[in-house]
Amino acid sequence: MRIETTPTGWTAVDGERRVGASGRWERPDGKRFAWIETASAEAAAALCAAMAEGRPLYTSADGDDRDALLRLGAAGFVGDRYGHRWRLRVPVAAAWSEEPLRAFAVGPPERYAAGALRRFDDELRADVPGLHGWRWKSEGWEAEHSGPNYDPELHPVAHDADRDRFAGLVRVWDNPARPRLDLVAAARPYRGTGLAAALLGRAFRVLRERGCTEVDAECDASNGAAKSFLYRAGGRITGGRVELVYRPG
Repeated sequence: MRIETTPTGWTAVDGERRVGASGRWERPDGKRFAWIETASAEAAAALCAAMAEGRPLYTSADGDDRDALLRLGAAGFVGDRYGHRWRLRVPVAAAWSEEPLRAFAVGPPERYAAGALRRFDDELRADVPGLHGWRWKSEGWEAEHSGPNYDPELHPVAHDADRDRFAGLVRVWDNPARPRLDLVAAARPYRGTGLAAALLGRAFRVLRERGCTEVDAECDASNGAAKSFLYRAGGRITGGRVELVYRPG
């Protein structure tokens, strides 16, 4: 078996037959994630060895996909973390009070300096399991906010004018199949005040007015506080994904 490079990644070839393909990308937290398309554990292992270049590789698989998990395990991947997939009922959070927002200026991301808001997003993600070290680059942030699934009405940001700092934000992507909640968080001084819930309520009221009834979300299985919050928001667990890591050598 040989591995060939392509414009989009790597290909595994056995004789004259293509038996697998792969590619990788780097997230803002520095983790390099790989996609691997093959039914062969041998091909997966060879592709990983070529892609790794001495650094860890990450990938994910559906928690119920036993064949994929066995194949990735045989290729050298081990489980690193587990996340639940959730489905939230829009009317529940849409009914939450806006009272906690009275002390803040709330508006879309475009109201604020992109660099400052980008760093605030990094600050919030530092407390999310699996996202330690997240650092947006300006071009990545701009691409996120110019894509077809971005809607500023679904990304409310709370700013504390008295302290001249951001207090919290929500990020919901208006995906074609179903909107997806990417992040709902408050800065540490504002946690426990109901701010995050009120921001989610504002975004979900926009969705309710558009006739949307459900939103997808993901949450690390170890994050008890986030799980409690999602249950309060009318959420239910619909499945899960395993994040795996391949460490060369």
